[in-house]
Parts: sequence; C-alpha cells; structure tokens
Amino acid sequence: MVDKFVNCQLPFVNFFDRDYFPKVRLRHITKLFQMTKPLKILVTRELTDEQVDLAEKLKLNVVIEPAIRIEFRTDWFSFDIILKNTEKPVFAFTSQNGVKAFDMYRQSGAEIPENVPVYAVGEKTAEALKQIGLNAESPDQQDGAGLAQKIVEDFLKDSKMEGAKVLHFCGDKRRDEFRQFLQDADIDVHDVVVYKTILNNMNLPRTPVDGLLFFSPSAVQAFRNSGGFLNKQLPELFAIGSTTAEELSIETGKHVHISPQPNTESLLEFTAQVLREN
Repeated sequence: MVDKFVNCQLPFVNFFDRDYFPKVRLRHITKLFQMTKPLKILVTRELTDEQVDLAEKLKLNVVIEPAIRIEFRTDWFSFDIILKNTEKPVFAFTSQNGVKAFDMYRQSGAEIPENVPVYAVGEKTAEALKQIGLNAESPDQQDGAGLAQKIVEDFLKDSKMEGAKVLHFCGDKRRDEFRQFLQDADIDVHDVVVYKTILNNMNLPRTPVDGLLFFSPSAVQAFRNSGGFLNKQLPELFAIGSTTAEELSIETGKHVHISPQPNTESLLEFTAQVLREN
C-alpha cells in the first residue's frame, strides 16, 4: 500500500502511526482517491465508440440503457404533394433524426428544389446536414425557440423570404415552441412528421449510480414510465439542453445540471467535472 502512494509522488509517511499522520494529509489522500476512482453513470441513449472511449478517459463507468427508439417514415406521398405545392419552401431541422429521415427521402429518388434556405437547431444538426450536401444556418441559442427567432429575423431582413413557408422536419413528440413562435410572427409553418419516437421499457440498474444523463424530454418520460423516479434518493441529474432539463426538473423537483454545449461529448466532460467537484 505504501508503494502505491510513493508511485503517486506523495511524501512517505508511516501509515501505522496515527499521531504522525496529520488530518490535512488524510483529506488530501481522500480527495486523491475521489479524483481517480471511476464514477458510475447511466446514459439513456446509445453512444458511439469514440464517445465510449472519451468516457473511459474521463474515468466514467458508463451503463448504457436507451430510453427511446426511432422509427422513420417510409410513406412520403403526402409530403411530395406539400413540397410540389409550396412555391417558396424553407427547410428547418430541429434534430439529427430529422436530417436522417430527410436523407432517406432524398435517396428514394425524390426531387428536391434547388437553393432552398436551410436552418438547423444547432451545430451537430448543421454538421449532419453538411454531410448530405446541405449548408444550414443555425442560431446562437441552440434550441427550438432560438431557431425560430433567427428565422423570424431573417424573414424581416430579406424581402425575398416574403410569402415563404417553413417546412419543419420533426418527430411526432415535438414541442410547440418552434411552431408557435413562427405563427405569432405571421410566418407560415408546416410540421412534417418524419419519424416516431417510441418509449422503451428500460432495464434500470439495481446498484446505485453517481449520475443520470438525459438527452430528450421523451427519455425523461421513458425513465418515469420504467419506475426510475420511484427512488427518491436520486443521484446528480444531467441534461443535454434546457428543454430536457425543464422536463426533468418538473418531474423530480431537483436541480438539473445542463451541458454547456448541446452535444454528447460536452455533456460527458461536464458530468465528469461536476461529479469530481461534488
């Protein structure tokens, strides 16, 4: 045991002489153990191999239990009619799943109008659009309300946008903020449901965890339906964004830590930081 502390470059002490061992050093060593021991977290969505590697580097012991699954649209007949009858379309995406569904639509042989303005809720969604050849504008405030506000501002600045219709590619469990904001600004908007969110019956771990990570309001609902909130001694709660945090706070009445940036890598790094400091 002494050799382990020597390797950590701590001063040699006699661990069997309690009078010699100062309380300050005891606190220091306790803190050292807290900084190096793995922390167990429950992640409510699948992670990529790179994200798992990042968690390991952060000394996070990850338990992955997806809260939701996605079913993508296969029948695009009604959307074909909407798109053909829309003289000045504007595409808006509030999730990466929406981008994936749109790409499936394109690959089915559909004709996409050229030079359509494209908007994305955040950097990750914009990056997904870029990978399929679409350049998108995104807001500084990376949520539905922020995206809607940017679109309204652009409509006011550019006369060419007058009379345009925003086609919002979204899921069946979308929130109302985006559409309501645009409607209040007298901008025509149509929700195009391109995927369904299905809540899983989660197999929750029986042993305690140090943190719970949520990536959508639907994940919070699935966790609740699976009995996750029956235990009143909840660990630290983390959310990828403000919308998820709001749902989580309402459900638990507890403080929720919100990721500085709405992406998985930032959330993992933020989780490790918060848990080490607590």
